[in-house]
Amino acid sequence: MLKISTGAMAILLMGAAAMLSSCSSNTTPTVEVFYKEKEPSLRTLERTKDVLQEHEKNLNVTYYIITEPENKELLQKYNFPESHFPFAVVIDGKYTALIDDRLVQFVDFPLFMKGIGKHEGNWSMDDLAGVLANRGMLRDKNVLPESVGVSGNQPQ
Repeated sequence: MLKISTGAMAILLMGAAAMLSSCSSNTTPTVEVFYKEKEPSLRTLERTKDVLQEHEKNLNVTYYIITEPENKELLQKYNFPESHFPFAVVIDGKYTALIDDRLVQFVDFPLFMKGIGKHEGNWSMDDLAGVLANRGMLRDKNVLPESVGVSGNQPQ
């Protein structure tokens, strides 16, 4: 049996903690924003950019127009329809989060757009800011909301 002194154990534990800390802080979150070039989506894009700007030094953000042909493969990657949804935010490859026992999908319009009719989502700008601050809320599997209406709506 290997014996380690208390001092050596403390040094080992401090080193391990430092390694874990540096690994998690070196990871810059990627944020992919999908939108349409139409008024409801553009209004959501403006508000989303406001939230992202608060964290912009710590994010790698890319914007994609949903209807552009060159984005087709990326939409398929996330199981998004090619044109039948207006907006989505994907953080580190994920758009589904668990926030205070609520399953939230950053797909379709956020809550401030309530009353728009079709494509009402279940997320708010505060939800987005909270997940950007604590990515641990992101779920391993993406689940599209039923409002997106994609056949084969399976978790990713």
